[in-house]
Amino acid sequence: MKMASQNHHLLFFLLLATFFTNVISFNVVSKASLMYPLSCSQQIYTCNSYLYHISEGLTIDQIASFYSVNASDIQPISHGLKQDYLVSAPCTCKDVNGTRGYFYDTSYGVQAGDTFMNITRVLYSGQAWKVANEEELFVAGDRISIHLLCGCIQVQSQEIVTYTVQENDTLSGIAELLSANLSGIQGLNERLTRNPGYIDVGWVLFIPKEKNGVQAQKRGKRAHLTIILAVLSAVILCSVCTFILFLIKRIRNQKNGDHLKSVNKCQSPSRISLKSQFRKNDIEGVTFESERPVVYSVDEIEKATRNFDMSMKIGEGGYGSVYLGFLKEREVAVKKMKSSRSKEFYAELKVLCKIHHINVVELLGYASGDHHLYLLYEYIQNGSLSDHLHDPLLKGHTPLSWTARAQIAVDAAKGIEYIHDHTKSQYVHRDIKTSNILLDQGLRAKVSDFGLAKLVERSNEEEFIATRLVGTPGYIAPESVRELQMTCKTDVFAFGVVLAELITGQRALIRDTREPNKMRALVTIILTIFKKEDIETALEANIDGNLRGSYPMEAVCEMAETCRRCLSEDPLNRPEMREVVQTLSQILTASMEWEASLGGSSPEFTGVFVGR
Repeated sequence: MKMASQNHHLLFFLLLATFFTNVISFNVVSKASLMYPLSCSQQIYTCNSYLYHISEGLTIDQIASFYSVNASDIQPISHGLKQDYLVSAPCTCKDVNGTRGYFYDTSYGVQAGDTFMNITRVLYSGQAWKVANEEELFVAGDRISIHLLCGCIQVQSQEIVTYTVQENDTLSGIAELLSANLSGIQGLNERLTRNPGYIDVGWVLFIPKEKNGVQAQKRGKRAHLTIILAVLSAVILCSVCTFILFLIKRIRNQKNGDHLKSVNKCQSPSRISLKSQFRKNDIEGVTFESERPVVYSVDEIEKATRNFDMSMKIGEGGYGSVYLGFLKEREVAVKKMKSSRSKEFYAELKVLCKIHHINVVELLGYASGDHHLYLLYEYIQNGSLSDHLHDPLLKGHTPLSWTARAQIAVDAAKGIEYIHDHTKSQYVHRDIKTSNILLDQGLRAKVSDFGLAKLVERSNEEEFIATRLVGTPGYIAPESVRELQMTCKTDVFAFGVVLAELITGQRALIRDTREPNKMRALVTIILTIFKKEDIETALEANIDGNLRGSYPMEAVCEMAETCRRCLSEDPLNRPEMREVVQTLSQILTASMEWEASLGGSSPEFTGVFVGR
């Protein structure tokens, strides 16, 4: 609550300052008539893009919170004498109230006195798209979607930056600031740059940023003279080098054998290419499209984990052990896998290199040695959802409140929805469970462990047929057991089990009290509840006792109904994850309103209003 109060006070003063600044016409003003979404390309559905955030005094953590990204997705950029920020965000082609274009959606918790214009100016640099009756949606306590303009481009060497024109900006200055070509900017913003000599404060432009930067073009006689001198120097240098090479050719040939031997002796196994260590068929088709993951040496990994000291071990999974590590004073989680697990290693590496979302654990880097493979992730401080649901007190955790559970459900659903609907390639996770949903310091959820993830076709008629049954007992969909079918709907089924655990606090498989040698599935318990004549009474009898009776029954019933639909026997009757996200978001809003009605004095008050 203290952090939420500080954020709200800061936002109040920022809005107040913005108001007075606008009086003297010195602030960025978003002009709806001069703000156009970038049209979708038939070739590109989603991509990575950047949003330029004009500094209004927010910290990086606060900016990350309002944009629903990780702090590591934000990089500072100097604009004159002040520091602004580039926010990396996934951009998707979608329809927003009848307008089709590229957008990035975040969410905002409305405070008393908020208006759309003030929020978009101060928090989102005037880049939010205003939909019809937007002001009517600004009801204090509600959580609303903010649609931010972004863009995708077919040129692989470029990424789009959404930029809001500031005081004293020129097109050439913006091009230099964001490593773009002037002609490229004009091409993407034809309706606003018909007169290149005139741009106005508040215009929202799409800038095709060169990933590797651009060389500034030199003009004038001095530039030509420099080029001529450079060419002459190069010719002279080449002549000298040719003469020297001719003289030492024999010496080089004689020493070449000894040189190769010394190279072979000195080469560190930790620096050998990953692909060179595996059979060709193990890595066929492997490409890594992200620039973010870093290749580390085994020595760096061992130093970070104190040679994998047992005191640094924080987890054990089916495919390896997880250790806490410290790299350049940053906490990281290191998964250590045997080389025989190269298939799972590459599966996770391929997926996470292409996925960047606040509700998906972030891959930081990787390494390989003679006998082990290593994946480095952001360290998620509060462990798994499973630890917080099942015997939490024994594991040093406070039982989760109802509103915290609703928020976790929304976060996890968004992470799964992202890999199903918002990536260039569609993936099935195949191992959704509470132990693969991690919680950060604010109890916000991130989906992890993509070792079983598979690429599938974007077609309702196509199904992925597995060669063997994979997943965790208690979470596996019926069609996967019968026919080894794997589709997005198998993830939906597993997520239904997660919802059941959030409601009941029970594990996916429970020992049958009547027959101790047998296990009973939580799925069976949930489906049995809905066969009862009085469903609400039957449900209430199975709600987690750790909630101590403190929950809004209507919201619990709605989540249980969503859970039941996810657990449908027929995959066609299960909802898509995008529908699940919408329903759970409504449940969260209702839960937050219920919690707010407690006045914040109750121990059940979670303070989930903070940030996002």
